[in-house]
Amino acid sequence: MGTAVITGLAVSASTSPALAEPTPPITAAAYQLAPCDPGGTTTRDTELATRLNGSLNAKMRGYMSAYRVSCARMIVKAVRERGLDLRAAAIAMTTVIVESSIQNISEKVDHTSLGLFQQQDNWGSAAHRLDPIWATNAFLDKMIRLYPNNRWKTAPIGEVCQAVQVSQYPSRYAEQAGDGQIIANTIWPYALGGAEAPAMMRDDGDGTMTIYRWSSSGSSFARASDYTSGGWTMANTGDLVASGDVDADGRDDIV
Repeated sequence: MGTAVITGLAVSASTSPALAEPTPPITAAAYQLAPCDPGGTTTRDTELATRLNGSLNAKMRGYMSAYRVSCARMIVKAVRERGLDLRAAAIAMTTVIVESSIQNISEKVDHTSLGLFQQQDNWGSAAHRLDPIWATNAFLDKMIRLYPNNRWKTAPIGEVCQAVQVSQYPSRYAEQAGDGQIIANTIWPYALGGAEAPAMMRDDGDGTMTIYRWSSSGSSFARASDYTSGGWTMANTGDLVASGDVDADGRDDIV
């Protein structure tokens, strides 16, 4: 736990309206923060923070740090481990931009709110709300209940955030949705401990093709999963191997 700067704080609850200022410019206010990743920040977190500071357009532009990236990484990790797609990560990220400026607040700033999502006591214990994986899953649980049959995939991001958080200032989520998507897109390949590498394909000689998906630690590749194409062979496209930095991580990939 430590003391750090957080700004643009907004507070939410699952059943009662949140008390929050309209989204202001970032100004200094010190709150106690808990780590997001128990292992701390990484060199890649620092690299991604630099990249994001030049690509964001709203509240967080210029304010991303290795710590904030580590928090965002844990949110995306929870989404990916649950098997949900990138849009779920963008919705969760938009929410924490508004609620906590992507920081794991460990003191009760407004009523009983804690953590990245500023969840009140009725969400769960203090320890749970300060656990980014648990807190993200609690958010996703409610999102899925409110938007059954995957309707959250097509509903506007700001609308979904507001439905879960019940804020007095519902328009603030839509204002940050673009940056929520950018952060989710940027961190998605790295959230499970390494960058995804391009897939490699093999003609099985029986009218099908097997696709092998790999992950990259930055210095080595590991086989992640296989997929059988069905009625498709390499003869349809030609058998080619190429290399290049296709995931923009500064390292060559093999395709």
